[in-house]
Amino acid sequence: MRYLKDHLLIIITIVILLIALGVFLWVINWNPQQAKVTEVATAVVSSGVNVAPETNVKGNNTALPASVPAQQQAQFCPQPEKLIKEDVKWTTEDKKWENYTPSSATKILGFIGAQWAGIKVGTIICLYQTNEAVSFPVALEQTLSQLILEPRSAGWSALVGNRRFCKSANTVDCAYLIEPPKDTSNIYEEIKYAPKAN
Repeated sequence: MRYLKDHLLIIITIVILLIALGVFLWVINWNPQQAKVTEVATAVVSSGVNVAPETNVKGNNTALPASVPAQQQAQFCPQPEKLIKEDVKWTTEDKKWENYTPSSATKILGFIGAQWAGIKVGTIICLYQTNEAVSFPVALEQTLSQLILEPRSAGWSALVGNRRFCKSANTVDCAYLIEPPKDTSNIYEEIKYAPKAN
């Protein structure tokens, strides 16, 4: 009888994990049949402030948001083949990305999307499918705290509860921009007081 109880507990745990994974994939609206594009692209905003250039990558026309500072370069999640496993965590060689949840997976199978959370600016996580059938996707976060502008390119969903989702097998579809640092060289110029004359 005890043997049956032990196995029943394992089966219930697996079922709960599969249901949680299904809910997670439903929330990000993931589709395993999405086309893969193998080329890497970079997009650079050319000169003006209200320019919205396009990145043309074989079958992908990702428009970057308007009102981007000049020479703002699109950023992308790390390519799956660039991830390395250190002990029970996944990271990149330059240590700029890391997952903070231990993972028993031994191989990253591919990129499955990204999630942004914030109000106008926020943070981003990149999601990767592993070789573990009953584990959650590996979620990489930036190790350096950088504010990410709200993504508005074609690959991202509409804003839902201060979150945007990008479901894709290609990192280029989930392009994002880092908030440029503020020029604080002469902060007093920004707060000039100009009283109205009566």
